[in-house]
Amino acid sequence: MRHLIDKLSLFISMVALALASCASPATQMATPEPVKLKVSVLPFISYAPFFIALEEGFFAEQGIEVEFLRIEATSEAMPALASGEIDVAAGFYDVSTLNAIAQGGKIKYVSDKGYLDAQSCAFATWVVRQDILDSGTLDDLNNLKGMKIALTPASSAEYALYLLLEEADLSEEDVEVLNIPVPNRHEGLGNGSIDIAATGEPWVVRAINAGYGNIWRPWNEYMPNFQFSIIMYGPNLLEKNPDAGRRFMIAYLKAVRQYNQGKTERNVEIIAKHTQMQPEEVRQACWMAMKSDGSLVLEGMEGFQEWAFNKGLLVSKVSEEQLVDLSFVEYANQYLEEHADQ
Repeated sequence: MRHLIDKLSLFISMVALALASCASPATQMATPEPVKLKVSVLPFISYAPFFIALEEGFFAEQGIEVEFLRIEATSEAMPALASGEIDVAAGFYDVSTLNAIAQGGKIKYVSDKGYLDAQSCAFATWVVRQDILDSGTLDDLNNLKGMKIALTPASSAEYALYLLLEEADLSEEDVEVLNIPVPNRHEGLGNGSIDIAATGEPWVVRAINAGYGNIWRPWNEYMPNFQFSIIMYGPNLLEKNPDAGRRFMIAYLKAVRQYNQGKTERNVEIIAKHTQMQPEEVRQACWMAMKSDGSLVLEGMEGFQEWAFNKGLLVSKVSEEQLVDLSFVEYANQYLEEHADQ
């Protein structure tokens, strides 16, 4: 009898062990279904969390294989995002996205990708030609009259110009606005064909190092907490495969938290690799402020929409409900909190 009891006990133990190895999803993570996502990126520091998530295996952990596609302007990415040609777009808060949404495009702002922190360095700013700065001409804002200013029209840069000119009771008619690609603005400052350029990193540090110009009136000083850059999902992740959207966001926010550790050797190494900047440039440059929880700063968006609508750039204003879906960051934050020790 004793021998029979021992055998029964051994059998029960083996069954218990087998059941433990097949624990429910609540206690043991299932392997995510592999998925390929097309993501628009540019070789700039503000895209660093994408590069970190790739290099550190955060996308792979979530069963995501990313294909990075270089799309130069947010306005170019919107049709591809709305049609499902790409899955994720990252770019500036601008008119093209608002118009696409107003006209029924299945696009949502789903996460922060950089905001203008009043306490941070000058990531987005005006860079003024060095000889103009040295002359003291711009000590009086009225001297902006007639100056050649390079920026992307219908964007946060044009809105920043509007706010700047408003201080001096001027308008865009008082200056010459030039629609010039960002890399060419750097050259224009150097050859004197541009007086002022709207720019961000790495072009700020490159203009300074080349002696072409320097920072003037950083936007975070007069547009504090403005939501400068955003991650957007299209119909592929909003409707067809929201699970992939949640998994992408988990990997992204995990990377943002590593990014927010600052200019560590590993972060500098990854950013230098994907931006073709020198490591010393990466260390010198201003890094865009980002929210570790992915939350969006919505307050400044209304002022931008009001300006764009009054200027005739918007077909109609867009409500917060039409514009924003924070369910993905909410899910990702909960997941990362529950798996903080893994």
